[in-house]
Amino acid sequence: ILGEHMSERRKTRKRKRIEYMIGIGFLICVFGIGIINLLLPSKKISEEENRGLQQKPELSVSAVTSGSYMDQYEKYQADQFMGRNMWRSLKVGFSRLAGSKEENGVFIGKKGQLLEDIAVPDQDVLKANMKAIQSFSQKYSDIPVNMLLVPDAANILSDRLPFTATVADQSQYIAQVKKELGDSVQWIDAVKPLTRHSDEKIYYKTDHHWTAKGAYYVFQEAARTLNLEEQETEYASYPITTDFNGSLASKSGCRLNEKEQIDIYVPKTEDNDVVVNYVDEQKKTASLYDSSKLNSRDKYAVYLGGNFSVVDIRTVSESNRRLLLIKDSYANSFVPFLTPYFREIVMVDPRYYSGTIGDIMDTYEITDTLFLYSANIFLQDNNISGVLSSE
Repeated sequence: ILGEHMSERRKTRKRKRIEYMIGIGFLICVFGIGIINLLLPSKKISEEENRGLQQKPELSVSAVTSGSYMDQYEKYQADQFMGRNMWRSLKVGFSRLAGSKEENGVFIGKKGQLLEDIAVPDQDVLKANMKAIQSFSQKYSDIPVNMLLVPDAANILSDRLPFTATVADQSQYIAQVKKELGDSVQWIDAVKPLTRHSDEKIYYKTDHHWTAKGAYYVFQEAARTLNLEEQETEYASYPITTDFNGSLASKSGCRLNEKEQIDIYVPKTEDNDVVVNYVDEQKKTASLYDSSKLNSRDKYAVYLGGNFSVVDIRTVSESNRRLLLIKDSYANSFVPFLTPYFREIVMVDPRYYSGTIGDIMDTYEITDTLFLYSANIFLQDNNISGVLSSE
């Protein structure tokens, strides 16, 4: 009995030593990682996620009392954590093994397709946007106002959603916008042409944007509404990269090894010379494409270099028409189809523009207007009403 008692005591001491060593090891790891995180320089951007990272917030009494300091500091710690990409990849891998079909709001669909969830509209924002567009149309009643909402991939390619996934009916939201705007705009239907060609590569697999081919099919539909049929232009497509991996792959952490092709469409016969003026940046170029972006992760930005507040494109078209294009990034791959038909195209992105639309209308002597947005952005973006109402 005494021997058994001594043996049990030895086992207890051994167990306590092991627990003590584990505790010490855990503390060393925690403090070690904390010290390394403090010593490592902050990264400004994440190439893998294609976004800016939270920087260390400035400490102030107002920031502490409002609670914003701690919120920003928590985001800073999460964004700058040692080995963040590795931990993120492990998390995605375990989620996939467990059968997850969604990562960070992105559906991992069939045939290698990633799809962004359909946004449910903020009704207050939506009503404000539509009211602002109606008021704009009334004020410039002698100028045609055209509206083009591009459905997102999860709407057109719904057959590629995971088996258990359900999304909102975006076609119904688009129909609501069309009905509410009524005769104040000339409506351009993007749903039908994209649905007709849904078996083709009209959206990227790893990115939320449409492809140039998708934009081309919708342009053919838009040409009738925009009265561009008299001068029919033929286009040839050319690949400019086969190494594109888009924002949905970055956001979800899935399909990061998928490589896609980006094409550009060029008129076969017409002279397509342009002067592109980035107004606020005080920079001019002679191309609609920024080839330097092909060396970055955001290769879709090859179209016009990305998004800017005001971009003024002057063409060699014999037309006297001048188009105001109020847009998001979907318009960047659409505008090359418009350049043979307009003497000047002024692109305004309300997310970055702080001036008034009245200034644009007067300065550039606008003759036509086109609103071109992805439906997900339009249904949530309160910048549109702000810019249109600022005059």
